[in-house]
Amino acid sequence: MQKAIIDLNTNAIVGIANDGFIPEKHQLLLDLPEDFNPDDVAEWAYDGHGLTRDPVALLERAKAARKARIKAEAARLIEATDWKLERAREREAAGWATLAEVDAVLAEREAIRRSSDAAEAAVDALTDVGSVQRFTWAVDVPVAPPRRLTHKAFSDRFTDAEMQAILAAAEANAALKAWWEKFRLASDINLDDPQTIAGVQALEIAGLISAGRAAEVLALAAVGHTAS
Repeated sequence: MQKAIIDLNTNAIVGIANDGFIPEKHQLLLDLPEDFNPDDVAEWAYDGHGLTRDPVALLERAKAARKARIKAEAARLIEATDWKLERAREREAAGWATLAEVDAVLAEREAIRRSSDAAEAAVDALTDVGSVQRFTWAVDVPVAPPRRLTHKAFSDRFTDAEMQAILAAAEANAALKAWWEKFRLASDINLDDPQTIAGVQALEIAGLISAGRAAEVLALAAVGHTAS
């Protein structure tokens, strides 16, 4: 007579045994219910007393288990980039690299997080245990690195004449001075920050930098210019 092989670690049926089968230490043999169908094996579980069939509960347990594994897999992927982030930060601190190198690694790590979040959402949308158990995921949510500059790198995008005009104007303009103080106190400058964009555009509107210079200052690539 065939029996169900139960894995006591998961309480799931992991196989069907014939007479004479000797289970391992973490396994248990149970008689198969009369209404047992091998096609629905994933819907059966050991409840501590016998085999019970509860498709909804089993589906929820399967989803919870798969999402927990996704979290663990994502954590391992992020941990595997720790050395890259440490190297990038050390190189930037020493002046051998820019914040762009740091931000590239940060974007890589964020892509893992967002991809794992999307994977968990995909698992929640599945409707059968088999699909949940077969589900796989990959890091496939693209994340653009932030466009950050150090104070020096940002200041270097202005000519000497522009910097002199800006500093002089700030002494007479409270709004400009407040913006400049925020710039001075910030740990770094994000070119995509709305305040950065509005401030640089305001410099152009005020005539402190030439027409078209705001777009150049905010561009991804460094702007080449000669001091004047």
